[in-house]
Amino acid sequence: MKITTLGTSHGDPTPGHFCTSVLLEQGGRYYLVDAGEGANPRLVQHGLCAAMLSAVWITHVHVDHVGSVPILCEQAEKYRKNYPDLSLRIYFPEEQMIAGLEAWRRSIHSGRFVMRAGNADIATKLLAFKEGAFYNDGTVAVTAIPTGHMEYLKEFGGQSYALKIEADGKKVLFTGDLKRSFEDFPLEAAQNCDAVFCELTHYPLENAIPTFEKLRTGCLVFYHLGGLWQSEEGMKKALDMCAHLPYPVEFSYDDYELEL
Repeated sequence: MKITTLGTSHGDPTPGHFCTSVLLEQGGRYYLVDAGEGANPRLVQHGLCAAMLSAVWITHVHVDHVGSVPILCEQAEKYRKNYPDLSLRIYFPEEQMIAGLEAWRRSIHSGRFVMRAGNADIATKLLAFKEGAFYNDGTVAVTAIPTGHMEYLKEFGGQSYALKIEADGKKVLFTGDLKRSFEDFPLEAAQNCDAVFCELTHYPLENAIPTFEKLRTGCLVFYHLGGLWQSEEGMKKALDMCAHLPYPVEFSYDDYELEL
C-alpha cells in the first residue's frame, strides 16, 4: 500500500499546504481519504485524474474535507470514457449530503457525459455509510469507527469517523478530526496498525501524549496540521514531546509518501 498526502492543512489552505486529502494506491487501484480543496489538481500533478479513482471515503463533511467532491464528480464523469472498466464511489457519513450533491450535478449537466457515452450504469455514485465495515472491493477493506468531532452538530445529523483501511495484510488508520479532549481517539482500532495518521489541529498535544504512550503501531504520522505545527519550530516542539514514544513519529507534508 502506498500512501501519499496530497493536502495536509487544517481548516484552511496555507501557502505550503492544501486542505486535507490522502491518496492510497493498492493493487493498481487508487483511492482518496477525504477530498479537501485542491484534491483534483493535486491528482493531476501526480499524473492521475478523478476517473481513475475507485472510491473516495469522507471522514466528516466539513468543507475542508469535502471541498473538492463536486469537481471530482464532474471530472470522473467527463473522462469516464477513457476508463470504461472503472467506476467511482464516494462515501459520506451523512446521507443528507447526497441530495444536495445530486442537485448540483444535475444543475451543471454533469451526468450527461456518462449518459451520452452509453455508460449510465457505471456513473459516479454517491453513497452513505455507518459504523463498522462498509467497503470491500477485494483489494481494500474499510471500517468506520465513530469519533466525537461532530457531536455539537448531532441534532442536525452530524457524524464523524476514523477510518481503518486494510489491504494485503497491512493496516492503516486515519483518525479524521477529533475532540479537544482527545478522548475519542480510537485506540483499540489503532492498536497494531502498521501506521496511524493522526490529525494535529483540534487538541493540545499534551492531551494526546498519555494515549500515544499506550499505542502500539509501526509509526505515527501527523496530518491535518494546525498552523502552529506547520512551522519548523512547531514541528520540533511536537517531535520533542513525542521523542520517548516507542515507535517513529513523523510529520506529513504535501507529497509525503509512505509505503507499507
